[in-house]
Amino acid sequence: ARFQHAQSTIDKVIRKRQLGVIERQAERVDRAVEKVKKNEGISYDEEEDEEFSPDKFDAGEEIRSFALRKTEEAGELDFARRLAEIWKMKDYTYDEERIEAAIAARRKRYLQWSEALPAGNSDVPALISTPNALFKVFELLINNHPSTAVEDEEEGNPSGNVGSSSSSSTDHQSKRRVYGFDAEWAEDHRGAALLQIASTATVVLVDVPALSMTHEGADALRQTVGRLFSCPTSVLVGFHCNQDVQKLRSSPCAQERHWFASGAPSVVDVKTIVSHREPKLRTLGLSRVCEFYLGKPLDKAEQCSMWLARPLSMDQLVYASLDAWVCAAIYEKMSLK
Repeated sequence: ARFQHAQSTIDKVIRKRQLGVIERQAERVDRAVEKVKKNEGISYDEEEDEEFSPDKFDAGEEIRSFALRKTEEAGELDFARRLAEIWKMKDYTYDEERIEAAIAARRKRYLQWSEALPAGNSDVPALISTPNALFKVFELLINNHPSTAVEDEEEGNPSGNVGSSSSSSTDHQSKRRVYGFDAEWAEDHRGAALLQIASTATVVLVDVPALSMTHEGADALRQTVGRLFSCPTSVLVGFHCNQDVQKLRSSPCAQERHWFASGAPSVVDVKTIVSHREPKLRTLGLSRVCEFYLGKPLDKAEQCSMWLARPLSMDQLVYASLDAWVCAAIYEKMSLK
């Protein structure tokens, strides 16, 4: 049943171009197979389902082959190649010329890292997993901020503030520094697997589990991330970000006092502001909103990939960096209109 459900889901998500879900479906099939082998509550009828017997049917290999075939049929050749590499499918073959053409077409369609960051600052950021490295990159994030001044919205209370029930009147018309943020997580993990924070000039990728589970790491998170999210002179811009904040706040912590404050007064949900300014965008996701304001959509292929895996792939690092950068860029773009 899990195998057939995974087939159906993979077929649907490929048609919707939600390619990141594919890897997760394969992992679910693997877990179901392990439970069958261990007799942990999942069973099959030996006569009716003989062809799906774990002794005769490699469900994990079959679902991956099915996913690659469907991904290729949809024209997502580069993503099929990436999946085959992740799954270490050595027998997988592809037409290199077609793959290169598919990669070029994808780069032309979607916003690229080299198009986002200023010239000379285009290195993809590394994942930060130690307190010393976190202090160092935060100093760079703050000192290299382009310091674009923005004004809060007033009409109809469209500020999108998710940290408190209302904004103080003294906040309106105040000049504050803008940072985009986003968080990634895994289905079976209570907190965030990754936090991304970005100005339009610098991006920081924070390994939340590695830092939060040590006393030194939790202290470093409190003095950097926690302080920034509580800073009255900063705007932390997310997109539909209530769950991001909840995941950060629920991340396991080595200390009794959590590094992420109970309130997040600096957090603003740009989706709320976009919906107020452009009602036609109300139901759209970040990729399409990015296309409206910045000219190209975001490539969301890595959205549901395995964010607890270490090391993260280059594709994951780029995806995560752009997700946060785009939030800051959209907010600043709107402030100039």
